[in-house]
Amino acid sequence: MEETVIRISIGHFDPANSNAIKQALETTYDKLVPGVKSMTGNRSFFAGIDEQNFAMVNVSVWDSLTAAKQMESFQPMLDLAREFISMGVRFERPILNFERVWAIEN
Repeated sequence: MEETVIRISIGHFDPANSNAIKQALETTYDKLVPGVKSMTGNRSFFAGIDEQNFAMVNVSVWDSLTAAKQMESFQPMLDLAREFISMGVRFERPILNFERVWAIEN
C-alpha cells in the first residue's frame, strides 16, 4: 500500500467563544487554500467545528510524512494559530500525523 499520512490538529475552546471561533474559522479558507494547494503531496484538507463539544479541527491527507510536515513551517497557518490562541483556543500538542492503515474510498 502506498504511504498516506493523515494529519490532525484539534483545538478546544470555551462555549462562550463558539460563534466567534466559527466566524474566524470560516475566514481561514481564503488565507490557507492557495498555499496548501501548492504544497507537494497534499491530497485534501478539511477544517471543521463541533459546536456541541466546543472543538475545531484541521484534517489533511498527504502523500508522505515529509509532505505533511510542510505544515509545521507554513507561515499563514502559524499566524492563524496565534490568532486562534489569542481567542482562547487551546490546541492539542503535538499535532499528530497518522500512517494510514486502511481506507474506504467511494
